Amino acid sequence: MIKRTSQVKFSKVNSVGISSVVQIGDTQELCPKVKVLAVQRTISLFYGYEAENLDAKEFEVYYEPIPLMLPERSVRTAFYHEKPVIKVSSIHVEGVSSSSVYQIGSTCRMNGVARVKHIRELFSNDESPQNSQMDLPAHMMVI
Repeated sequence: MIKRTSQVKFSKVNSVGISSVVQIGDTQELCPKVKVLAVQRTISLFYGYEAENLDAKEFEVYYEPIPLMLPERSVRTAFYHEKPVIKVSSIHVEGVSSSSVYQIGSTCRMNGVARVKHIRELFSNDESPQNSQMDLPAHMMVI
């Protein structure tokens, strides 16, 4: 790892989400991993058991093997840093989420994996919900 110094006067990260990393400084290896089940419905109606008993056939995105990267090839390189310092006035990051990394510094190896399954259950224009939010069964959550 080529050593350089990072100087940042101001850094603001608004939001850090699931399996994400904010790293100030150097690190050898970062491996953030996340599996997400995102359910979107016309009304915010959730039963609480959406993620139970995930069937491999129905949710194969979680079980597919990750393609391996090609092995590194030996390439002769030479670096000369006229200025060994990276200077930045300010950085504003709105969000870091789903196995992503925001780092000020150096990393030798990084391997991030995000597996996301989106399910959308929406009403068409001529359909209307069978239950209004006022007469939901007690076992249902309204968010």
